[in-house]
Parts: sequence; C-alpha cells; structure tokens
Amino acid sequence: MDTYLILASLWTLYMGVETYIFARPQARPHFAGFLMIHLLLAPLSFILSLTSGILGERIETTYRAAWRSKVAFQRSGRKKLIG
Repeated sequence: MDTYLILASLWTLYMGVETYIFARPQARPHFAGFLMIHLLLAPLSFILSLTSGILGERIETTYRAAWRSKVAFQRSGRKKLIG
C-alpha cells in the first residue's frame, strides 16, 4: 500500500506540473476531479497517458529524435581517430 501511495503521489505531481503549467487555462480540469483521477485511478491514468497522452507523445518524440541522430551518424561515413 505504501508503494502505491508513493507512486500515485509522484504520478499526480508529474501530471500536475504537465497539466497546470503547460495546458491552456480553459483545458484544465477541476482540482478535485484532477486529484480523484490521478490519485485514486493512478494505474489507469498512467496507462492512458502512456498509450495516447502526454507521456506517449514524449516517448515518441524522443524515439524519433534518437532515430534521426542514428541515421545521421551512419550517413556521416567512416569515423577517424584523432591522434
């Protein structure tokens, strides 16, 4: 139970930062509803965010940037040692 409370609190803190700093004021949920969704339903909230929400977008963007970097590195040719 302690582990769930710690993870749910960390998840709620992360989502609070994402929601109340980066979201438009009109799109922000009511504070009580926000706490209910993210504290009580933390596993469901995490899965939804991972599959189609903010967290999924962040992971996808990071993956695309890493892939582009890898392709650019491969195209740059043979690397030479300095010295």
